Amino acid sequence: MSNDRTAPTSLSSDRYDAMDVLRGFALCGILLMNIIGMGTPWVTNFPPFPAAWSDPSWQVWFAEHAVFEGTMRGLFTLLFGAAVLLITGKGDRVGQTISVADVWFRRCLILLGLGLINFTLLLWPGDILWNYGCAGLFLFVFRKAAPWKLAAMALMIMALLSVGEGWSEQESVQDYRDGLAAHQAQVAGQTLTDEQTKALESYTRHERYLSPPPASIEAEAAERMGSYPQAVEWSFEAYADWGLNGWGIFLILESIGFMFMGMALFRWRVITGERSMGFYLAMTVVGYAVGVSINVAEHLAIWNGGFSPEVWWPNYTYEVSRLPTTLGHLGLIMLLWKARALFFVGDGLRAIGKMALTNYLGQSLVAAIIFYGLGWWNHLTWAELWLLCVPVWIGQAIFSVLWLKRFEYGPLEWALRAIAYGRRPPMTKSPAA
Repeated sequence: MSNDRTAPTSLSSDRYDAMDVLRGFALCGILLMNIIGMGTPWVTNFPPFPAAWSDPSWQVWFAEHAVFEGTMRGLFTLLFGAAVLLITGKGDRVGQTISVADVWFRRCLILLGLGLINFTLLLWPGDILWNYGCAGLFLFVFRKAAPWKLAAMALMIMALLSVGEGWSEQESVQDYRDGLAAHQAQVAGQTLTDEQTKALESYTRHERYLSPPPASIEAEAAERMGSYPQAVEWSFEAYADWGLNGWGIFLILESIGFMFMGMALFRWRVITGERSMGFYLAMTVVGYAVGVSINVAEHLAIWNGGFSPEVWWPNYTYEVSRLPTTLGHLGLIMLLWKARALFFVGDGLRAIGKMALTNYLGQSLVAAIIFYGLGWWNHLTWAELWLLCVPVWIGQAIFSVLWLKRFEYGPLEWALRAIAYGRRPPMTKSPAA
């Protein structure tokens, strides 16, 4: 047996099962968020109007934003932050900092490459691996920081992003009001001035955000459902439009903030499942009481305000609600795991989590087959898309459990380790003694 302490983590005794369960739960939740963009036009942001509480798709919209939106990605990002300490800790303890730095930065570069594959060849412009690869490049120098410093930096980043996003949206309210006035003048038959014509663009842009014109959807369908090269081009351009511009920088900074928090939670033994049942119960109650309450208030205000930009304040509270809700999810899963109340579901989540990279990209592949290959794109409602997640989860759980009975790693996990560490780890499990 090699005594190289920088060798890839492999044996179950070297892993934290709790983190695998959390990772599996987060991955299943991410599919709830992603499948809407996978199965409906990219230019749509809401179910078909008018909004109605009796419509299952609008119920999905509200549940998504009250409980899941941003928090599944948040939980996944916390775990990525913890991973830098798991991966670099062994090397640091035996003075092999250069070797472990080489491993970590290779991992980040590999994630950049896999992200590129995801938003091109696998046709998913909502990829997060590219952001993780970029954000991960900044983490290495902070790996020895005290947990309270990491948490403080995380909160500072989130506070700055909240103020920036809220201020930006608040500043655009007057533009919308001027555009609305110009629209009303146009409806009344008045001749618009040049200034009113320019202001009208703000109103028109918001209306298209709520309900894209059929021509926009038809244009997207022509590219997205055409030949495979056309679909690849569309996916790359869709990702570049949001992921490689100012908003992409915002998401990288957001990821760094949550990764810092994940590093702190790892140091505090929270994310590893080592704290008491009472601790996780308190985390669940407080996290949901704060986070979900704010989320519900935000989206009730948006709903009751007719989805108008004049309801600007939720942009200030997005990160304020997102973090505690994410911590509520963490507390709940750890509570159920420690109480052994997840039963076979926990085994499935743990297996999915151990093969998170394979399963994440696998979700993109399955979606591409269903929506492009079978032609189901834009044929299912939001509620039906959520129901579609269930067989995908079950299929991935069964596949992961069966694969891990024979193999030590998932296929992409094995490849990632082989490239990052510069040598191939054993793939098949050692025979039981």
